[in-house]
Amino acid sequence: LCEVDEAAREGVVHRLEYKLFEPAFYATAIQDYGRSLYLAWLLGDNAKVLVDLGHHAHGANVEQIIAHLVRQGKLGGFHFNDSFYADDDLASGSIHPHQIFRIFVNLVEGEMRGYIPVNDLALMIDQSHNVKDPFEELIESVENIETAYARSLLVDFNALGKAQDALDASMADRILMGAFNTDVRPILAAARRSKGLPDDPLAAWREGKR
Repeated sequence: LCEVDEAAREGVVHRLEYKLFEPAFYATAIQDYGRSLYLAWLLGDNAKVLVDLGHHAHGANVEQIIAHLVRQGKLGGFHFNDSFYADDDLASGSIHPHQIFRIFVNLVEGEMRGYIPVNDLALMIDQSHNVKDPFEELIESVENIETAYARSLLVDFNALGKAQDALDASMADRILMGAFNTDVRPILAAARRSKGLPDDPLAAWREGKR
C-alpha cells in the first residue's frame, strides 16, 4: 500500500474496503473496519475507509461504525447494497430500509458538525442481480437511497440533541421515527420533475420498453 501511495499521482485518494471473509483469500483480506482504519492512518491523509454495507457480520452496528469513521474524518465512501447474512448483495434498502436511514442521519449530522460533506463521499451501487431485472433493481436501489437521504434531511437535530442530552430515549426515537415515517415520494417526484426526469422512474422505464 505504501508503494502504491508513493507511485500514485498527486490528489489520488485511496479507499480501503474491508470484508469479513472472501473465499480463498482469508489471509490477505482486510477483515474489518478497524484494520482498514489502521492502514488508512498509516498511509496518511490520502487514504480513507470504504464501507460496503454487505460486508459485516450479522447484527453488526454498521451505523455506529460509520459515525466513528465520520468523526475521525476517515470515511471515504460506500458500496450500497443489502444483505440478509453477509455479502448477499441484494437491492439496497430492500431488507434494511431503516438502517440506510440511520446511516444517512449520521452523515447529515456529521456534515452539520463540520466533519465530512456528503458530496465528498464516493458512492457506488454494488450488488448482484439474481432474481429481478438488473436495470429495474438499479432503479429500485437508487429510489431507496434517495428516500433514505430525503428522510434524514427531515430530522430535527436540535430537538434530537435536546432529547439525547436529557437521556430521553423515547422522545429521541419518536423524532427519528417521525422523519422515517414521512412519505417523501412527492418531494422526490418534484425534485425529479425539476430536472426534467420522470416522476416514477420504474414506471417510465417499463413504459419505454413497450
